[in-house]
Amino acid sequence: MTFGGKVFGLVGLCVLHFYADLGPSCAQFENDSAAPIEIVADSMEWLNEEKIAIARGNADAVQGRYTLSAHVLIAHIADEPDGNQKSNSQISLIEAEGNVLLITPNEKARGSIGIYDVRNKTAILTGNVVLTQGENVLHGERLVMDLDTGHSRLEGAIGPTDRTENGRVKAIFNPENVNEP
Repeated sequence: MTFGGKVFGLVGLCVLHFYADLGPSCAQFENDSAAPIEIVADSMEWLNEEKIAIARGNADAVQGRYTLSAHVLIAHIADEPDGNQKSNSQISLIEAEGNVLLITPNEKARGSIGIYDVRNKTAILTGNVVLTQGENVLHGERLVMDLDTGHSRLEGAIGPTDRTENGRVKAIFNPENVNEP
């Protein structure tokens, strides 16, 4: 095997290892999606007409083993029928602004702005996104995570950017226990 073949094989192994681990961790969200969402912050404001709650300062939204943190969290409340022809208020969407951090059982994602769509079980982070799983680190501008299927997509910047990577996605995969011959 040539040197290039060994490097390509090693990179392929690392990529497969990274993606193989993503599926089980995110797919387990199904167990957490029925858990209540608890929001805590330094202060909270309720806007009745708009049906939103605004949590400011060290704001955390916790649902099971998942945590969404930011300077500001805006929870959108929707009335859902509960089967007995009564209305049950539920959080349908949470917007996150400023130093956004999404923590799952096996990974962390950081960005400037985030949206957690509770109904569709998706999270979107934008603005200098960093996705970390163990020692593996990915950088991009927009991350879309399907918490139900475990599928994640990281995109680069569109248009002009002042970053050194020219708006491209960058990944650093650190293999575990790779034995050299």
